[in-house]
Amino acid sequence: MQSFFKKGFEISNSFTFNAIVSVDELSDHDMIYIYHHLKAGSIVRLTAAGTNVKGDLRYRVAYKNFVLGFVTLSGSVSAIYENSKTIESEIVGLQKQKFLPINGIDISLQATKMRMVS
Repeated sequence: MQSFFKKGFEISNSFTFNAIVSVDELSDHDMIYIYHHLKAGSIVRLTAAGTNVKGDLRYRVAYKNFVLGFVTLSGSVSAIYENSKTIESEIVGLQKQKFLPINGIDISLQATKMRMVS
């Protein structure tokens, strides 16, 4: 990434970043009680939950105060959200088998950086 900037390129003063991440530990929490209410487009809240062993950010994923699981953010994604205690996100994909609870959730993280003008 540094070589990219050395060639004379730089990030725009305003840009939009979009990342899709999967929710882990779905079967360990409240998802079995709320899965029939989840659909693509549902809004979930991510709350900071510390870091993992490697130092990557971890966030608890909740829908209407029911804990669905956790997401881990690393690399350039974690750099954008390192000072965020809570994040609102949207469910973009659900994986499930017929008549069974959901076994996979993908959520979209979006960030917009803009230049402050006073």
